[in-house]
Amino acid sequence: MSVERSICPDIYHPAIARDGLLTRLRIPGGVLNELQCATIAQLLDTIGLAYVQVTNRANLQLRSIDRDLDSGLLTKLTECGLAASQTAIDGIRNVMLSPTAGIDARELIDVRPLAAAWLAYLDNHPELGELSNKFSVGFDGGGSVSILDRPNDISLLAVGEDKFSLYLSMGDRGHRPQPVGVDLTIDECLPMLAAISQCYRQGIKTIGGELRRPPRLRSVIRHFGLTEFGELVRREIAGSSRLIFKNRADRDATQVNEDVHLGVHPQRQSDRYYVGIVLLLGRATGAQVSGLGAIAAQYGSGHIRLTPWQNVIVPDVKDRDLQKVQELITDLGLVQTATHPSSLLRACAGMTGCQFSATDTQADAIALSEYLAAKFTLNLPLNIHFSGCDKSCAQHERADITLWGTENADRTGGSYRLEIGGVMGECGQETSNLLPPERVPIAIGSLIATYHERRIDSRESFSAFINHQTSAQLQELLHVV
Repeated sequence: MSVERSICPDIYHPAIARDGLLTRLRIPGGVLNELQCATIAQLLDTIGLAYVQVTNRANLQLRSIDRDLDSGLLTKLTECGLAASQTAIDGIRNVMLSPTAGIDARELIDVRPLAAAWLAYLDNHPELGELSNKFSVGFDGGGSVSILDRPNDISLLAVGEDKFSLYLSMGDRGHRPQPVGVDLTIDECLPMLAAISQCYRQGIKTIGGELRRPPRLRSVIRHFGLTEFGELVRREIAGSSRLIFKNRADRDATQVNEDVHLGVHPQRQSDRYYVGIVLLLGRATGAQVSGLGAIAAQYGSGHIRLTPWQNVIVPDVKDRDLQKVQELITDLGLVQTATHPSSLLRACAGMTGCQFSATDTQADAIALSEYLAAKFTLNLPLNIHFSGCDKSCAQHERADITLWGTENADRTGGSYRLEIGGVMGECGQETSNLLPPERVPIAIGSLIATYHERRIDSRESFSAFINHQTSAQLQELLHVV
């Protein structure tokens, strides 16, 4: 492993965090086979980690590592496909596709062959290692489980049997990509991705200067302007006039339901089902990873799929095996429903791993999950986000309930400010008006109980309930806690 440290780490270039070294396994498409699952479990045991964490890019994160991985471990990871054979491009193997690609009954195009072709292109073009390690490409087949809201640099959305719409990231950090008025056939997609990548690479050299790290694609597009950048791409690809990029507001920016993949769902293949499984804060122990790999090998098609919502799917289960598979998943200590408290939570690394965090978000989120599981039975999902500072690293989109970590005025530790549906409590910064971590479970429990008591009926979601509250009623809710 290189001694060079990275802001956005890959397996060869770890970052230094507050709790030790941090590195990531880039998992193209989020797909892991049984051998890879077993290898990850062995890796955790070898380096003494209790769990691995699925990220919101459907990769795997290892943190609190006390030493560099030795060459033998790196070779083993490379041989089973968990690391790139060329160290230069390991960090840009960010290939995201819907976790139900090829099995979604509603999808227009199976994007797996296209994603595989793009990965092969990356493997054969090490010069693209100059790009930002956050550079990512998303392939959305137009099915029921969409990734269009994920902040990929480039997204391809299937809009017909042989047609994709091109989306590019141009907004602020965390914003979803926007359409640029260009439709592509399947055969045109790979040349377009290659042309954008090469123009991005050249653009970095134009504006890079003495920057500490490569700028994001959106920065390059802003530097040139979308139209001019599109013209550079069109010349690179030798494309026709119909490939001209145009500014277009996304008028179909529908909310993506990130919980729809959880539980049991029929596939497009007859007598086949996939099972969506919750990982609390994306965490999985070595036994759980290897156990899921073994379940997939015996009862599925030999692989599991990570999701960008930090969960996992076991696909291709036969109807006759569903009950057994669900029992085995339960035996691993995992749940499968979107309403279980484990599925409600998002949290950043927190103060144990990040110098900017005022609170131990991971531990506080787990404590809340355990409290809610013991006290409540939920019939509808909701989203609770813990952020240790104002950067909102774990979740960029607005949550139903957000707890913002804030340093206490007397510097004795950190507490939380509560936000509901985008409305912050009118409590100033006084420590007495903040929620100390030990009060969070009871406070959020009181809020959920009030929601259950006052909602119109049992079918009203938390967000719908919040939307019809007046400002005064929202402030009352904020003070219920």
